[in-house]
Amino acid sequence: MERVIGSMGSEYIRFRLDPESVPLLTAKFDWNSLARRVFIDPVTGFVDLMTPSPEHELHARGTDRLLDAMGRRLGIRAIHLGSTRWRRPDDPDNTGAEPDACYYLGETAERWGRAYAQGPAERETFELNNPPDLVVEVERSPGDRDKPAFYRRLGVPEMWRIDISGNTREALMLDLQAPHSPAELELSKMLPGAGPDFVLEALGLAIQDRLDELDTLIAERVGREARQ
Repeated sequence: MERVIGSMGSEYIRFRLDPESVPLLTAKFDWNSLARRVFIDPVTGFVDLMTPSPEHELHARGTDRLLDAMGRRLGIRAIHLGSTRWRRPDDPDNTGAEPDACYYLGETAERWGRAYAQGPAERETFELNNPPDLVVEVERSPGDRDKPAFYRRLGVPEMWRIDISGNTREALMLDLQAPHSPAELELSKMLPGAGPDFVLEALGLAIQDRLDELDTLIAERVGREARQ
């Protein structure tokens, strides 16, 4: 078992189970009783239990403001799904990953809205069969190396890794469905015109609630590039 403190002060506990025993253990134990965020990969057996720091949550929720502002400017509907637990339909119950933030975007968001209007059963079925369009992981963690492969198997198109801690300023965009995944992107495929440098600058404004400046930045940079 490995216990570490992440780059933003969050606590991580990481260990590996025999994959054959994962269904038995997850059926009998609620891992969320031990930690706020859980990652249980039934294929590899890796388990990551994470208790986020206030700094971590500040940045994770800042991505919600950023996606809202970009969606309004680009005319793309964004549905926030927070730290929803995601798994494949055939994966054992109570396994999967809880990203720091995740979203349905555009056409997927519209289809989710129609499923939501039909009631909880339709919504849950939709979510089980439709992974998010974008997942965001904030802060460097021991499980970083495993999550892209998990999200690829799940069918997620794109993942952002963001870490703005101390002297670190890092944003990485990954195409998870590329032939040799994960493939680093210069610009997001999900949000036209958005690149890593833009995300770092825009997230800083979003965290500080400088929303007028954020909208101006999006209009000047992302809006211009999206029209080209």
